Amino acid sequence: MEYFQKGKDLMGKIKNLKELREFILYLEDKYDLLNFEIDGVKPWQLKRVAIDYDLGKIAGLMETPHTTLNFKTKLSNIFSILKSSIFYNPFFSTKKDIMIFPHGRVKKVEGKYIDIYTHYFIEKLKKENKSFIEIESPHIGKHYTDNEPYRYHNDFILVTKHIFSKFVTIKNIDYKYISKIEKEIVEKIGYYNLKSLFEDTVKKYKIEYKLYKKLLEKIQPKHIYLVVSYGGLGSLIKAAKDLDIETIEFQHGNFSKYHFGYYFGEDKKKLDYFPDKFYVWNEYWKNRINFPIEDNNIIVKQFDYLEYRKSLYNHIQKKKNQAIVLSQGVLGDMIAKKIYDNWEYFKQFDIKYKLHPGEYDRYEEYEYLLKLSKYKNVEILTDIDLYECFSSSEFQIGVYSTALYEGVEFGCKTIFLDLPGVEVMDKFRKTLA
Repeated sequence: MEYFQKGKDLMGKIKNLKELREFILYLEDKYDLLNFEIDGVKPWQLKRVAIDYDLGKIAGLMETPHTTLNFKTKLSNIFSILKSSIFYNPFFSTKKDIMIFPHGRVKKVEGKYIDIYTHYFIEKLKKENKSFIEIESPHIGKHYTDNEPYRYHNDFILVTKHIFSKFVTIKNIDYKYISKIEKEIVEKIGYYNLKSLFEDTVKKYKIEYKLYKKLLEKIQPKHIYLVVSYGGLGSLIKAAKDLDIETIEFQHGNFSKYHFGYYFGEDKKKLDYFPDKFYVWNEYWKNRINFPIEDNNIIVKQFDYLEYRKSLYNHIQKKKNQAIVLSQGVLGDMIAKKIYDNWEYFKQFDIKYKLHPGEYDRYEEYEYLLKLSKYKNVEILTDIDLYECFSSSEFQIGVYSTALYEGVEFGCKTIFLDLPGVEVMDKFRKTLA
């Protein structure tokens, strides 16, 4: 559901993502939005990243980051959802010491779909004969992983939340206060229905929180490991905190001062929906931003998948002038347009244009990518082994994709495109200079 109207008459005065995020931080500080409550729920904390995306789309700086489901596709997935809700319902599990919520998007590796951020952690737990349960959310309405005795699906909670949230009533909502915030957003960017977003968020949270709390009381885990805390797991984290269960998040990508999933200002803040601990890949990431938790709770744990793939391809020779382009859903066709408009420079490269998984179902709508694809030295790639491509590529081209950090690990020379969001890479760019 979108809570805004996009059009030329609403295109705002914000020129780039840095300005947008400075504006959001200004709103947070002025209206104390991180502590703003409706019936005991803090909707701004829960929807901060989604609000950033929404406002970025209004300002013309972003596009929808991932493929969205149309009505026909949702209808076709009903059977799968019902099957998951009945046969893979986590409420049927017994007591476990560890609970894991992997990334919703999985990757096919060596013929098997896995979550690259938790797979090797789970393999270690299996070898150590640990007691654990994995609860997997659907990706674009489906599950791709193999059935395992420890693997359950989150569909029951997600479906129940959507159905029963419609019957939740909200009290104590300060519409006048919200209207003041909306007015500032309209004046600076464009129309945004913050009231509806907050109401929907609070209603769904209330149902989801009750379900997660009941599930945790049944499973009784000592630790919960998760990926993407801001991706709809706020109610789980709060339920865990209330039951004194430790939550730990695995790093899954890039973060900086302008990533609103992890940066909340320079002062340490007590947040309701942020995990207790955070695993980062190395010391560089540990010092990247000021996390909203104590420094001793930021723990270095290497990215096992990356290290494993590096070991497989360290024998591959670089191909001169081969360049991998790292597309991003939020930028859509803007990356292709930048390369197309500067073809006199980019024609020297053998280009491997790697789409983000969220673009696989919609890249044929990209005007400039279709134009690029007509050149003999441009190849569009979807579900390939990214690290093998890094190993053979001399260059990598992108804006602020997390994969740019990984490409450097494989010795790729980096070309940054001057597009919205590149400013968040300033510190990284200096390390490469």
